[in-house]
Amino acid sequence: MRDLVCLHAAASGPATWAPLRPALTELGFRLHTPLLLGHHDAERQRSYPLTSFRDDVLRSLAGLSRFTLVGHSLGAFVASMVAAAEPERVERLVLEEIPVPRRDTEDSRPSRRRAALLAFPGRKRCDPVMIKDVLAGLRAPQPEWWAGLAGISAPTLILAGGPRSHLDQSRYALLGRALRDSTTVTIGVGHRIHSRAPERWLSAVEPWLGEVQ
Repeated sequence: MRDLVCLHAAASGPATWAPLRPALTELGFRLHTPLLLGHHDAERQRSYPLTSFRDDVLRSLAGLSRFTLVGHSLGAFVASMVAAAEPERVERLVLEEIPVPRRDTEDSRPSRRRAALLAFPGRKRCDPVMIKDVLAGLRAPQPEWWAGLAGISAPTLILAGGPRSHLDQSRYALLGRALRDSTTVTIGVGHRIHSRAPERWLSAVEPWLGEVQ
């Protein structure tokens, strides 16, 4: 079996991937769902720079030499950093509703609505410091992240939630141009694509994952 790593969104958890496990297992994948820092009973820190999520995920995946990587929202942002840091280990990359940060202070923010990123449904299960730091990080310019995209060698599928999402969908075109090999698919159900439309999510992702030999 091939290894498939799925990273959850902020104020969510690994259980969000459970409904998809049977289908992904049938496709021949061994599913790994790491718990991100600051969530549930995961490690708490004094601060949570975005790179700390990347480093923690890489530590948790130390036993895997090659894997396909899927992420949703914050998990997608972390997945992109993992793929940039160790491109030789990532076979394929799926970024579901990734918040695309600003390139500089003149650039627009990832969310179309100023307060939208505060509406995490599971905030009480998280370290409030983590929520604060993640929001600040995603709203700030991230020139190093943008520069790191050139290092991603994995073919990348970008899943967009369409006009019902709080994220600025126009930024996916910018992301696609910055990546070596990417395809963008819109599934217009909003931010939580794999939860709200699992069959449509699978229809988009299955052929993409199935091309890996």
